[in-house]
Amino acid sequence: MHSAIAAVIFAAALITVIVRPWRLGEAWSAAAGAVLMVLAGGVSISSAASAVASEWNLFLFFLGLMLTAAVADMAGFFDWAASLAVAAAGGSGRRLLFNVLVVGTLITTFLSNDATAVILTPIVYTIATRLRLRVMPYMFAVSFIANAASMTLPISNPINVLTGDTLRAPLRVYEGHLLAASLASVAITVTILMAVFWRTTNGTFQYDWRNSLARASADPGFFRPVVAGLFVLAAAYVVGSALLWPLGVIAVAGGTGLLAIAVIRRKVSCEHLRAHVSPSLFIYIAALFILVRGLEDAGITAALISGTVARASDAASAVASGLLGSAAACNLVNNLPGVLLFISGAQAGGVPAALRLPYLFGALAGADLGPNLTPVGALSTMLWLVIVRSRGLQVSAWDFLRLGILIAPLTLLAAGALIAISFR
Repeated sequence: MHSAIAAVIFAAALITVIVRPWRLGEAWSAAAGAVLMVLAGGVSISSAASAVASEWNLFLFFLGLMLTAAVADMAGFFDWAASLAVAAAGGSGRRLLFNVLVVGTLITTFLSNDATAVILTPIVYTIATRLRLRVMPYMFAVSFIANAASMTLPISNPINVLTGDTLRAPLRVYEGHLLAASLASVAITVTILMAVFWRTTNGTFQYDWRNSLARASADPGFFRPVVAGLFVLAAAYVVGSALLWPLGVIAVAGGTGLLAIAVIRRKVSCEHLRAHVSPSLFIYIAALFILVRGLEDAGITAALISGTVARASDAASAVASGLLGSAAACNLVNNLPGVLLFISGAQAGGVPAALRLPYLFGALAGADLGPNLTPVGALSTMLWLVIVRSRGLQVSAWDFLRLGILIAPLTLLAAGALIAISFR
């Protein structure tokens, strides 16, 4: 009975999050489920508090990321980067598409896929409409590259931070298993998008990029220190990943430092802070931790994960089990709760110790790349979809799936093969 109650509450909460009845926000649906889980005895108050407190590193990472994105936006850094992409395109719509993919890869690598979706999407929309180009190829480029490049570093996707706290793998080990897979997924995604949109991006344009760059960096006394701070923060992420320092602490320190620059220069924008710092996101994540802890205490996560890895006999089959199971789960329930189930199950003994590392690396790849199949697979894609629709662009699940069915299976296959080879 205990297990059944926990399973029903978890399923009901996730269905409500995805369906959003009465336009109810994801955070409040998840929070209601978490409260029900406690009231129904699925998880004790102390266990719920422990589930949230134990993930302090992820909460700090999100806070630092939000502050960093807000200040970088205040300084015009993202407008400046987009203007560079336009300038380098030389008036070619095709080269602009490629450059958007490059910029998206860089922002994802050093600031996360969520930052790419939230920041780059409206900028690229503005540029494409101003240049009178077809908008959707560039919009899709932002969304798909945000997930395709999200394995590159431990900070490229919050999922990586969450999984990394369990893996405790130094940067050398992380990159040894995932760098080749990440590069392959980016290359496949770029190739497919360039091929699919080759004809629709054949237009040309004229653009005064010098004035655009000048406007983006209009206050050098603010712009230059922020850019320098971003480079220092990127270096700190790399060093911290190599030494297994808490990335959340580094993110908050970097975000706070950048905010201090804005305060000193009197450039703090409450509008930008409200746009980028989302308290509801913390509520959503905390509620998910409580919901998954309820499943874990009931023994459900261990049973689920042991089922997916039952036939795994070596590292390669463990990678495949984790990758395919995680990709499927993420497209059903979104990648954050999906990967939480896999981490919880692995920690609870659902995976043999000898296979845990390849299994979790496979699950991480599935959670990063699998969501490129459907628009509900990743938080970054859902954020992108909200922004796109707010601009009056209609994107159906079928529109997304027609591209996703070309990209996701190939990137998952390539990543799975390369990760499996890395364990030989």
